[in-house]
Amino acid sequence: MTTDTLSRRVLRYAHAQGTGRSQFPTPAQVAEASGPLPDGAAGADRSPLPHGTTELLERAAFPAGRVAGADRLPERALLAAFGLQRAELTNPYFEHRALPSVRSLFPVHAFLTGEGPARVLDVHRHALAELPGAARDQARRILLAGRYTRLPAFYGPLRGTLTELELGISLRSLAVGLELFGLEGRLSLPVSGGDLTSLGLADGEWSWPLAVDLEDAAGSGRAPAPPAAGPRDARDGEPLRAAAPADPSLDEILSVNRAQAALPHEDPAPLAPAIPHGAAAGRDLSWAEALWERGSGRMPRGLTGMAGRLRRVPEDSLAGAAAWAAVPPPGALLRRVAEHVNVTVAVQATDGFEDGVHRLAGGRLLPHRPGPGALAALERDYGYRLAPGNGCDVRHAAAVWFCSVRQHELVAELGPGAWTLAQYVAGWITQGLCLNAAAHGLYARPARAFDGLAVQRPLGLAPDETVLLSVISGTPRFNGLPLDLRL
Repeated sequence: MTTDTLSRRVLRYAHAQGTGRSQFPTPAQVAEASGPLPDGAAGADRSPLPHGTTELLERAAFPAGRVAGADRLPERALLAAFGLQRAELTNPYFEHRALPSVRSLFPVHAFLTGEGPARVLDVHRHALAELPGAARDQARRILLAGRYTRLPAFYGPLRGTLTELELGISLRSLAVGLELFGLEGRLSLPVSGGDLTSLGLADGEWSWPLAVDLEDAAGSGRAPAPPAAGPRDARDGEPLRAAAPADPSLDEILSVNRAQAALPHEDPAPLAPAIPHGAAAGRDLSWAEALWERGSGRMPRGLTGMAGRLRRVPEDSLAGAAAWAAVPPPGALLRRVAEHVNVTVAVQATDGFEDGVHRLAGGRLLPHRPGPGALAALERDYGYRLAPGNGCDVRHAAAVWFCSVRQHELVAELGPGAWTLAQYVAGWITQGLCLNAAAHGLYARPARAFDGLAVQRPLGLAPDETVLLSVISGTPRFNGLPLDLRL
């Protein structure tokens, strides 16, 4: 398949779920899809993870504090990034971690190699489970891969976008976890193929993984093993899956994800810093408290959606969010993509900022379309409306953030694989916004539910600009009864 043909396919894929198209699936309630762990891992041999990670994080002040004197650092970093935090008994999606996931399905998994067979993080059993059929890799490496079939088929091609956005969220969460425990990691993008075969994963269900190589105990970096070659038909445009029920949208998702093979190769890039210097919190708190507080908004009595209350919020809550959003992703290629990702925020009732729409530029928010009423207008364009069984309170939020891109310009300059990389960038920004909100007592709800065409006018977006992801942030109205799941 030629690059021009692949570019057209990627742009059709982007257009089909972007501007002027529905950003949310129906029915609203999601049935269980594929299992939470890779096939065979649930019954495989497991090695327990260490206890006491929360106590270590309690001794590290947010955001500048770091953990010292800990053992089993990679495993503790994984727990900080992906471990269970709490269960909310009044929330239909009650399991909460340090990062958000669409309907708590968590399609992205973390894998650890080195010192034996490859293993997958099993947060429910607080263990690392061996992967049947996985190869032994002596390099200490953490891989992040998303299972598209974890999301039900009625999501269609949105399964690809949601999973890859969550890969970007997971990458930022992992980078923060490694930084907290003093570990250095180097990211390799899957530009030459993926390690799915070495992990024993089905090529027709999973994204190509993001690989992060860790330094050894002596502080010298291990040379990463060369990535496994991508399947030949990924570049020839033929079906990528073994015999299975017909699923044309999954074939399309896989084809777009494998377009990363056409991206230029670059050396592994340092992950740090993922935490902005000079960022502040709304009060004195530890990293354990900040991770515990991360949430997407609540409703009472098992109802869906979110409700908030409008109140004035301090200036540093928005300035801190801008600082987190401005931290560049790792590597020259992702940073080139990030230059094409616009960050726009509609603001109200925030000290030091005029009501209206602002744009992020040079780490600062600059007025773009000043004036009241922007958030009320955005609520009219939000897919999940206020209803007896669902809360919708965009009009009472303090800020609604949007990551957007002009996809034709992006693909023309950087190639068809850049579309997937743009999802990673939007996810990277989103997790920063979520952590900052938690530190200021706010919820932060990532959403793909705004009508991309309708919000162009109030946000001042270009006619060919597509919203990748939004984050609604404000003061929660309800508090649930949480159960502490941390170990």
